[in-house]
Amino acid sequence: MNLYNQEEVERINKVKETNDKMEEFFNDKRTEWNKAVDPLFKVLAVDLSNPSNSKSILEAQSIALSFRQQINEQINYFLNKRSKETTKVKKIRQDKFIFYATGFGVKTNLGEKGILIDAHLAENDRGIELIESYVEFLRDTVRNLESLSYSIKNMIELMNYLGK
Repeated sequence: MNLYNQEEVERINKVKETNDKMEEFFNDKRTEWNKAVDPLFKVLAVDLSNPSNSKSILEAQSIALSFRQQINEQINYFLNKRSKETTKVKKIRQDKFIFYATGFGVKTNLGEKGILIDAHLAENDRGIELIESYVEFLRDTVRNLESLSYSIKNMIELMNYLGK
């Protein structure tokens, strides 16, 4: 007995292809953000006794603030995307439940229906998980930038205290 008709197989394959592209996109974006953010943390190792380093410290603080804003915008964008995907999954889940409750040739209980429906939606769920994983990466990056900003603030206070 084949649970997937041709239309369902095509839908699943299309979602899988989209997910593979999305996974590659997110990996590229993670690499980009890591390359952009990592140099900022080098400012924590500058020599505070050299007054010319104060410019690089303030510049790093400014860039970190800018990156935090950009990342927060991306987080909002991808949370909206996740919301749309979740809505789509709920609709498909409803359609599949109705199919297994009324049009499926074998009588199934609620747990069995859930297993069958989960199999149909595995790729859709994977797409949502990819988005959630990337949003979590972005949130971690924002937290790291906030810690950097706090450290830079402390460095500036120390420089002021030392009179540099």
